[in-house]
Amino acid sequence: MITQLNRTRFWSQRFALVSTLILMSTAGCKSPDNVNHKSEELINSLPSTNSEEVSVEYAKNFSVSYHDNYKVVDLHFKSKGKSMDFNEKLVLVQRGTIPPSKTGELQDARFIDIPIATIAANHDGEVIRIKSLGLIDHIVGMGGGDIYDPELRARWEEKKIASIGYSFHAVPKPELLMSAGAELLALHTYDNEGLDGMNKLRELGINAIPSFAWGEQTFLGKSEWIKFSALFFNKEDQANKLFDQIKERCDALMEQVESLPEKKTTFLVYHPSDEADWKAHRNDFYASYLQAVSNNILKDDGPTHSVGMNNEQLLELAKEADFWMVNNVSDENWPPMNYLKSFKSYREGNVFHYQKRTNHANNAYDWYETPEVRPDLVLEDLVSIFYPELLPDHEPIFFEKVKLTKQ
Repeated sequence: MITQLNRTRFWSQRFALVSTLILMSTAGCKSPDNVNHKSEELINSLPSTNSEEVSVEYAKNFSVSYHDNYKVVDLHFKSKGKSMDFNEKLVLVQRGTIPPSKTGELQDARFIDIPIATIAANHDGEVIRIKSLGLIDHIVGMGGGDIYDPELRARWEEKKIASIGYSFHAVPKPELLMSAGAELLALHTYDNEGLDGMNKLRELGINAIPSFAWGEQTFLGKSEWIKFSALFFNKEDQANKLFDQIKERCDALMEQVESLPEKKTTFLVYHPSDEADWKAHRNDFYASYLQAVSNNILKDDGPTHSVGMNNEQLLELAKEADFWMVNNVSDENWPPMNYLKSFKSYREGNVFHYQKRTNHANNAYDWYETPEVRPDLVLEDLVSIFYPELLPDHEPIFFEKVKLTKQ
């Protein structure tokens, strides 16, 4: 799924943009009175203003400041590898109040009335964040039906949520979008092509904003984007409560591991790769899980994205690692047995994949959904696997052993 990203995103973004245009430009065309009435009901179900403020501690790609009747969100993302350098201010104005002047630092800002009634997103992570805040009724569009979450899948089947096309793959179904009526569109903008597409949508009057949660390099940084999502619904109190619970549990797990005399050595790779023998998570978001509760034996000062490694490089660094984490459920297509048995983790049967929660019929993988918000659940799994004495009664949610056929 992830390995198809580079080959599919160009055309999938084009399809997604076309279908989104249909969604937004024809919203309410069948029954505008009913749509407006429903929107009014949804807005009335939300707080008219925020009762709390959020502070951003771990996320690096957004910040927020509060003013009398509006919030200023600073969205920023920079990547040398992708030649991206994005900076924009969003001014979120409480409905029925006078907005600030478009002068000074707000001259080029994008103004949005809040709370919003409805939202669509072309990435499952954003949809899961909205749902985690108790706002599932406000979701009217998502990538499609390839989603693990049973409630979101059910609403999609009932056509309460329309398909707008995924950020990486799948062809949108425009006929399902005609009456969706999304007030705000959150776009997974992975590169400059995505930003260009967003700007074209804006030129047509579509209220589109980018999401850079994917660019966070730590699990708490990504999880903290629930605070960003909450800003548009005045649900800061709910976001603060949820994030504090998540952080508290993560901290407790990491403290337990730190109290041990020695950490386990681990590594995370997947195979095969079009670019190299293995694709390795050395310093990226996924590697941050291992770094928190083990000694990630592949960590270095290199790029903060997955990188290619050949068989010899991987063996040299990881042959004595205690645990091997991977996305393959079987070793059937891996290198020969004599190579694999050079790894201590393979010989001892300590090779785990993270696809336990998979619905093959729906092409749905919970690993790409729940952990976007709940990294504490991932850490619990890892601690129970690496240090069973710390969590003896925990049954892993996402991980299980790889089927080793070559032993």
